[in-house]
Amino acid sequence: MGKPIDQLRLDDQPLPVAKTDLRDEAWYQFVTEIDDLLATGKYGWAETTLADIQQTVQETHRVTEGQRKAIENIEAGIYRSHGRRYEGFRRR
Repeated sequence: MGKPIDQLRLDDQPLPVAKTDLRDEAWYQFVTEIDDLLATGKYGWAETTLADIQQTVQETHRVTEGQRKAIENIEAGIYRSHGRRYEGFRRR
């Protein structure tokens, strides 16, 4: 059973307002950046990696330097497979 009303500490102070606008948070901006990359359709080859990074950042509300570097590398296309094989391996 709860306390009676006369035992509750009531004052006229308004309740503190929690920060509800996440758009100012760095992790939220990072998640939005990943959404933008996925929306372009150019990074389908890295979709799983992007989604995994995005999920981790959403859960932890933190962005590591490794995650930032991975996104930079994906944007630069460093890990992109061009679908061409090295011709030097073929026997003549």
